Amino acid sequence: MNCYLVDEKEVSKEDIEIREKLYHEFRQLPVEFVSKMRYLQPQVGCFNNCSFCSKSAVCKVEYWSLRTLRNVICALKNTARHYTKDDLLLAWNRQEHRVGVIFPYINTDIASYPYLEEYLDLCYRELGVRTRISTVGFSRHNETLNRVHKNICSKDLLYTLAGVCLSITQYGRVWEEASEDNSLEDYAKDIGNFLNIYKPYFEKFGSGPRRMCVELRYNPLVINATVLRFRYHDREVIATNNYLFISKRENIILEESFITDPYDHSLSISNKGEIFTEYNLPFSVSNEKDLITYLDENQLVEEKEVEVYLFHNRDGEYYAIDPKLTETGNYGMTIYPITEVRKKSGYFILERFFLNALYNFKKKRGYELKDCIPNTSFSDIGEVIRILREYSNYYEEVGKQEKSEYIRRHILPVIEVYVEALKIAGYSSDVFFDKDFTIDTGAICNLGRAINLFKGLTNYINEPLTPIHERNYGRYCSTMKQENSVWLLGCDYQDSLLIEKLNLFNTASTEGQVSFKKRILLEHSNKIVSEEEYLYPGSIK
Repeated sequence: MNCYLVDEKEVSKEDIEIREKLYHEFRQLPVEFVSKMRYLQPQVGCFNNCSFCSKSAVCKVEYWSLRTLRNVICALKNTARHYTKDDLLLAWNRQEHRVGVIFPYINTDIASYPYLEEYLDLCYRELGVRTRISTVGFSRHNETLNRVHKNICSKDLLYTLAGVCLSITQYGRVWEEASEDNSLEDYAKDIGNFLNIYKPYFEKFGSGPRRMCVELRYNPLVINATVLRFRYHDREVIATNNYLFISKRENIILEESFITDPYDHSLSISNKGEIFTEYNLPFSVSNEKDLITYLDENQLVEEKEVEVYLFHNRDGEYYAIDPKLTETGNYGMTIYPITEVRKKSGYFILERFFLNALYNFKKKRGYELKDCIPNTSFSDIGEVIRILREYSNYYEEVGKQEKSEYIRRHILPVIEVYVEALKIAGYSSDVFFDKDFTIDTGAICNLGRAINLFKGLTNYINEPLTPIHERNYGRYCSTMKQENSVWLLGCDYQDSLLIEKLNLFNTASTEGQVSFKKRILLEHSNKIVSEEEYLYPGSIK
């Protein structure tokens, strides 16, 4: 074993012993440990405390010291050399998802790692891999992190990056724990600072999920309500709150639907669904008898035609109404009746309010939803915001108060903070209209802690609740099932290294992803961050 990295002339006896210990531990693992490694995580835990955290990260942070980082990299390098002579020493056989790219985060925010600069350099120089980083940002008052990220963007480290993603979402302390210690104004300044630091990366490589992007994520709009299903004059009726759907054809039988292509973002579904007519009711339904009486006595006014699909998850059947994202946006919802397993009923609005407003804006100028618009101004962004406000007013007028309030409380605040950050960072307004830079991901998925935000419509953590969730991480035909198994090597608490084999196709199963786990004790390997010294995004110094 070569116990030296390229830039080392001397290595202590103690470090050599640690490297040899790790090397022998790693050599006991199958070749897939290195060839299909996805996560090389030098830090664990996160103080941002987001209530939708997919991995339920705790507010306790430890990270590898620089010494430990170098020891781990050296042991990995020597292990991989037994299996390949190429320069690419990790993730060379992960064909399903980004060969040669490593992800340093799974239950941490990697932008807060104080040795990220050295991590990127070592991974690229010693292991031949590039690194994707994703973050909710960091406080501009944190001098260490500011220096680290400025160094990354001012030195020859831009080429070590395989993507930079900033997530703006209504979670984390600045949104959920309003106090004298934080503010949205400071949050906008913090993410503006991040965008400004990484402007050289954007200018060099451009926009995209594998380059530079900003992802907008939202609270789920979930309402508990009675759900009715029955036949009326041989037509299928589905109703909840003041939403009413009646099938166009008589005596239909809804066939169960499945996702058929996990890589089709607009959704490939196994059947064509059934066409229903949507009506707007002047009241909220409570029982079948009263609704039938209303139908017998009133002439309904047709709203529009919709596609209805029947899906199943572990909680039972549910209905997907216009779930597909089209060139004109999305106005869908999913409806969940009570079943033997699902004890609460209700619906989840899938409507993409921001994307729909963008479509409205672009259509007036002769563009498609996916088109970039050149030579825009921030007054054009102001028009999109005005369209959103018009949506809110419209929904209030037609009795869809939940949509109206949701736009005001959850869509507009995220957009307005984002726009302010773009101004602070000196970005062109064109990036706002660039679908590859401004990526609207819609509502969050039911992963980890997020189950509490879906109000009892599922009893299971990580259970897909919509066709989109099925495409993302369902057990049967999803991008995670396609990727199959990957490996993780990461920092763990109490001076431990964690090794896990993750069966991604089990994300939505009762067994969970972890099929193999091993901890290696490495004394004095970690440093501990105290919560008092950490400044989260939006902190007032």
